[in-house]
Amino acid sequence: MSLDKQVDGAPLTEAFSFSKEKRRALNGLRGILSGVVADQKLNEKEFLFLDAWLQSQQFLADDEEVKQILASVGDILADGVVSPDELRQMRDLINGFLIRTEDDQQGKVDKINELMGFITGVASDGVLNDSEVDALSNWLNSHHSVREIWPASVIVERLDVILEDGVISEEERDDLLQTMHRVTSTAARQTGISYEASTEVWEDDTDTIDFSDSVFCLTGDFVSGDRAAVETMLRLKGAQLSPNVNKSVDYLVIGTLASRDWLYTPHGRKIEKALLLKRQDIHITVITERTMLRHLA
Repeated sequence: MSLDKQVDGAPLTEAFSFSKEKRRALNGLRGILSGVVADQKLNEKEFLFLDAWLQSQQFLADDEEVKQILASVGDILADGVVSPDELRQMRDLINGFLIRTEDDQQGKVDKINELMGFITGVASDGVLNDSEVDALSNWLNSHHSVREIWPASVIVERLDVILEDGVISEEERDDLLQTMHRVTSTAARQTGISYEASTEVWEDDTDTIDFSDSVFCLTGDFVSGDRAAVETMLRLKGAQLSPNVNKSVDYLVIGTLASRDWLYTPHGRKIEKALLLKRQDIHITVITERTMLRHLA
């Protein structure tokens, strides 16, 4: 099935125009919260992702209702654990600020926004376990009105194939995870709506990464460890490290966590330098932390 950006036959950009930014953010947050605890756990990477996502919503900081929600969510996350009761509490809090609508189209847009958040939350740590697959399947079964709408239609198609024999292989798990990443990044490119605090837009397509004797430069914050830990992982694979982007650098790795003022930081200047070198026909490959970890594994 093609990843067509359609909602009830209308372009996704038009469909999302029905929803105000605040409504979109709150439905997305509801989905993200459900996604990150779909397996009844909150690991360190998911916690860091949630923290980064909440910080990225500062463009809504002037809205008193949103500030109250973000503060309450922050309090619940403070101990690094989200119980089922706390998740229900957060959902109820968000629902209390969402004005219910009789508009069927608006209701579908709200559910798609929630699904986008759910998908992003589930995939935020780069791992997809059976509990999360079941939770995703249950969400889609509970929202029949959007099962034939992109991106639900794409996920439904993949799940039907994966769950047909009752066994989820690693290949099927990886395929579903990549599909989830693709639909969230596609929505971000087409609509400007992003549920991720990452910078995949600069990433180059690459099938292989040659770690041995290649020179890597790191930029940004990483969910897989602090800068020293990431450098150690690379050195164990035979890589060399450079603190700055220059003509000798083979790979620039962008950390998963970013902020809305990314381009105005030293991290952004490294990306800018890499793009400048590429325009000068200097070979340098820009990859994300997620891609680096996948090849390291």
